[in-house]
Amino acid sequence: MKLDVRPVTWAAECAESLLAPRGDRWLHVQGVVERARWVGQMFDDGDRCDLIAAAYLHDIGYAPSLKKTGFHPLDGAYYIRSFGFDRLASLVAHHSESHFEACLRGYESELDEFPRERSAMADALTYCDMTTNAIGVHVSLKERAADVFRRYGDADVVSQALRQSLPYVALAVARTRRRLRQRGLVAEVS
Repeated sequence: MKLDVRPVTWAAECAESLLAPRGDRWLHVQGVVERARWVGQMFDDGDRCDLIAAAYLHDIGYAPSLKKTGFHPLDGAYYIRSFGFDRLASLVAHHSESHFEACLRGYESELDEFPRERSAMADALTYCDMTTNAIGVHVSLKERAADVFRRYGDADVVSQALRQSLPYVALAVARTRRRLRQRGLVAEVS
């Protein structure tokens, strides 16, 4: 089966044009994409393509030109959905247990506009995001969380949401590691 690269090509072009000027954010996205290309080996061509595209797009809502709510998973999802990529929009809307932050920000009903996918692919996107630091280096979940807490501070809503979501994020990361091991793929960082 031939890999359909159109969504990946589109996602890569969008992400680069909107996030490259954002410095470290673009470095983070590139690191997440690198992880997604590796993790994607455990999926069929369609899911691998969607995982890589979602990795490119997961933080696109940080682009100032896309700001509607100020909550990047929603802003990115609205943009992606406008191009007809509904699955990618939903993956981006819900990436890395975003519903915790959505609740703290008062955006639960807006987030509910996007169906939440509970799958190995959704877990894999969380794994790729939450094991890649702010400058694109693969790290442990513990290191990633410590970095977020340091950068945002304890009182920030991002830190509060991460603290609430960590048990669920840890489960998604563990499930992905288990699936990788079952396929003979071993993650380099715990």
